[in-house]
Amino acid sequence: MITRVYKKLVENISPLLFISILFVASFAITADDSENVEEIVVKGNVLYADQVNALKTPVPILDVPQTVSIVTDDDIRKQGFRGIGDIIRYIPGVNTSQGEGHRDSVVFRGVRSTADFFQDGIRDDVQYYRSLYNVEQVEILRGPNALLFGRGGTGGVINRVSKKAVLNDMFGAVDFGVDSFGANDLTLDYNVLSGDNSALRFMMHSDTLENHRDHYDGKRTGINPALKLKVTERTTLDLSYEYADHERFIDRGIPTENGEPVKRFEKITFGDKDVNLTTLEATIFRATLSTEFSDTSKGNLSIISSEFEKMYKNYYASGYNAG
Repeated sequence: MITRVYKKLVENISPLLFISILFVASFAITADDSENVEEIVVKGNVLYADQVNALKTPVPILDVPQTVSIVTDDDIRKQGFRGIGDIIRYIPGVNTSQGEGHRDSVVFRGVRSTADFFQDGIRDDVQYYRSLYNVEQVEILRGPNALLFGRGGTGGVINRVSKKAVLNDMFGAVDFGVDSFGANDLTLDYNVLSGDNSALRFMMHSDTLENHRDHYDGKRTGINPALKLKVTERTTLDLSYEYADHERFIDRGIPTENGEPVKRFEKITFGDKDVNLTTLEATIFRATLSTEFSDTSKGNLSIISSEFEKMYKNYYASGYNAG
């Protein structure tokens, strides 16, 4: 009996001893190999834009108490976005709606709005289709925000950050695009130095509108010169003048049946090509005085003066009877 117990003990210990020897050997080999491994350091950035400008002054994304999506000018150019609606299609939690064929209309988490638009943190609730040629980035903030933006901020806001002249740098770009329907878009963006403490940036765009629907067409033109002045070492003044001239056919869409669009009317326009029209002419002047009081504090004073003239008229289908 004693012999059997001893044997059983030896049988149980042997595998453990064998595993321990393998573990020690493996550790020794790994330790030796690690001394000869070449060290590689990888550096990179996840975010192209790390600040939100909708809160009047640039705020780090981590300090913004909302869900934020940022689309930069580089993204807009690479993906061929021509309007706010194009951007919204790629943003979770936000949808775009028809806007009666003449204005941006966004649905923030189920809440439709035509007023929750801002430019450089200042409300921009005029009803029209906004261009993107003079935009540095578009910020989409989702969630209730009346404390920050007033009673208009129901389900979220969209803020456009304007392009400004850049000191101590010269650059320029011309972009042209055309889609499968024949609509085209031309944009120009040039920044030049106008002195030791000043810079001038000139932006313009011109595009035409076409799609698969009858009578749909239109054109948009915009120019936006911007000037930056370095007043002191810590103070800068940005001046901007924007002119917009838009004209387009208004397409109110097709009738619905049982809550869904009637597919056989997909290419039929319900309206009059001589009546369904909207025009917009706008002049916008912006001035921003920025001062750095210290490395951790900054003050902005923004003034905007704008004048919009808009005409809007149309026929549309008020109902549909399948019988």
